[in-house]
Amino acid sequence: MKFKHLLAKSAKDPKAPPTEATLVGHTERVLDSAEVFGDILLPDMERLLGEATSARQWCEAFRWAAWLHDLGKANDHFQRMARDRGFRQGVRHEALSLIAAQDLLLPWLTRRWVDYPPWFSAAILAAVSGHHLKFPDRKRRLGTEVCFLGSHPDMVAYLDVGVRRLGLDDPPTLEDYPFSLACFGGVETRVSSIRRSLDSEELRQRRVFVACLKAGLLCADTAGSAVPAEKLLPEWLRDRLAVTLTHKGLEDVVQQRLQGRSPRPFQAAVREASANTVLLTAGCGSGKTAAAYLWASERAREKRLFVCYPTTGTASEGFAGYLQDPDFEAVLIHSRARVDYCLLENMPDETESVGELRALQMEAVETWPIPAAVCTAHTVLGLLQNVRRGIYAWPSIMRAAFVFDEVHAYSPKLFRHLLEFLKTFPSVPVLLMTATLPGGRRKAIESVCSDRGGLAEVYGAPEREGAKRYSLHRVDDEGAWETAFRSVSRGEKVLWICNTVAGAIAVARRGVGAGLHVEPFHSRYRYRDRLTRQRRVVDGFQPCGDGMLAVTTQVAEVSLDLSADVLVSELAPIPSLIQRLGRLNRHEDVPLAPRPAFFLKPANGLPYAKKKDEPEYWEAIEAWLAQVADGASRSQRELADAFIRLPEQSVDDQAAFRFHWLDDPWLSEANRESLTEPGYTIEVVREEDQGARSLAEVAIPMPIPKGRAWETWASQGRYLIAPSGTINYDPVWGASYGRTELDPLVI
Repeated sequence: MKFKHLLAKSAKDPKAPPTEATLVGHTERVLDSAEVFGDILLPDMERLLGEATSARQWCEAFRWAAWLHDLGKANDHFQRMARDRGFRQGVRHEALSLIAAQDLLLPWLTRRWVDYPPWFSAAILAAVSGHHLKFPDRKRRLGTEVCFLGSHPDMVAYLDVGVRRLGLDDPPTLEDYPFSLACFGGVETRVSSIRRSLDSEELRQRRVFVACLKAGLLCADTAGSAVPAEKLLPEWLRDRLAVTLTHKGLEDVVQQRLQGRSPRPFQAAVREASANTVLLTAGCGSGKTAAAYLWASERAREKRLFVCYPTTGTASEGFAGYLQDPDFEAVLIHSRARVDYCLLENMPDETESVGELRALQMEAVETWPIPAAVCTAHTVLGLLQNVRRGIYAWPSIMRAAFVFDEVHAYSPKLFRHLLEFLKTFPSVPVLLMTATLPGGRRKAIESVCSDRGGLAEVYGAPEREGAKRYSLHRVDDEGAWETAFRSVSRGEKVLWICNTVAGAIAVARRGVGAGLHVEPFHSRYRYRDRLTRQRRVVDGFQPCGDGMLAVTTQVAEVSLDLSADVLVSELAPIPSLIQRLGRLNRHEDVPLAPRPAFFLKPANGLPYAKKKDEPEYWEAIEAWLAQVADGASRSQRELADAFIRLPEQSVDDQAAFRFHWLDDPWLSEANRESLTEPGYTIEVVREEDQGARSLAEVAIPMPIPKGRAWETWASQGRYLIAPSGTINYDPVWGASYGRTELDPLVI
């Protein structure tokens, strides 16, 4: 089959394709992008790699990789596939790019690379083979042979690009070259052989160099492919990547929040902290977020900013609460952000840049033109596991300051990713915020920060931290109900937190049966209904109005901005209990009187502890309660100090796993290692809801059903489709498996 042009992507008319669709034209555009990325990020690469020489070598390697990345598309399988989408190629082009560069061009290239270290060529080829996060290719493909089209006239022009732009001498004359696709001795065998021959300890010692090279090439390839030809690519890219924040813009965000009040001393101390890593420990509702933006006004000036939360709900609230109308562009990034923009009443409008990227179908690179991002921590830390969103955000991550909020709420695995991030990017400014940090985590942060210039610690306002805010009591089930009924009857707001959804529903139903005004809220709702439920609870806890009982699960710990008069909670891990207490008597710095919290012991430690771990689990909780649950008036500081005084608990799980972005120069696969521990839930959409505008609006986190039948359910994207009738649903009570009708809850 003869091809008039070598294509890099499909074109309406393959015989007269636009320049940017050809192999040569696309290669030139990716080279243009690489040069812009290199110019802008050179100072950041110097800080990251520790020396100017390595940073300049990185920029040079970036240009070489950009030239070579699609060399393997000059094969008959890819060219046929670009013209016939029904054709299935027998090998991915990244593998052929690696083989062709190593076997056909290396003698020519090494004459130009003679002044570079021995690992330089291996770093380039690792990036070339890994620029699509699909290397090595694990699919079984058909075919017996693929032909590299070295004699095609376009290859002369392709090699000439290397001569003109990279200073190569006269190019070799290439011929067509067949490669076997046999299981043994074919392309796969040759790829494995090249990987083994180029792998070295020297290369692995430069894992950050290689990881950034792969991320940079993926971003440059995206820009070269997606930015329309009518736009001047270098100028378009430079204008967007060069955007940074100013001191005034960030300080104005805080001043709008403070409404003319001066920052508190601890907030000013955070702003003035000069250390590269700052740990702010302050109770709930103390003004940590305002302190974070004050810190950013100093440390993020002429940089980008990422404000990272542990959950999508806290990220959306943080975004809506602080970035309503700044004089710079800001974006909310998480898996349900588009839904939140549509459904949440207090969300700011999407920015002009977001609209432009959506029109260009380039929403994945939303951080490139927008200097401030509010996101989940997974967005940033996902970079370490080749998560696409993190990879696409890499150019912004390189030149940003970071706020990580609620770090005590991170799962063990996510916390380890945070430590690795601090270790990998020692020069980026980072503010860590927490209400109560376990001793083991504090020591781990201190250890990592020894290579970051040390850790500066700031504590919340003494008058607030020391205010007598709570009185803690042990109680049994009947005692808890007597308290709840009496409190609601006299007009108070009672927050009752259960550890499981089933427990919360049982409590809520009993409250309804007792004639109380009840608002249930847990995780097992359609997403749009969950937002409605949250708003009902928050609005119901406003100071005016009648008494109310809100029955929730752990979702109350970090996503509800409310102040209860009475708290009832099942026993849970101590940091969780302290977080729950943060929803009690919350708003005043120094309340007129403490408010009561009642703790009852559930039947088991689920979902926090397995049966075999329960003795140690309960022992720690009981030891803490023995110090604080005596009915005396207690402050946030006293609760934290009592926790710190406990004997050191077992450290977070340290089971070995790899940070694939860093640890595997010859592996480039997305999401190979999850950032979260294996869970017991799946994201489900009921078949009855499939007609919704967005599946994200109607997705429900459900426990994995018993049996194996669910494994045969259809899927749509990330969601499983539950057959009609499988899940009972009520917008107030939530979802459950089975076919029994739910009693309506009249409110």
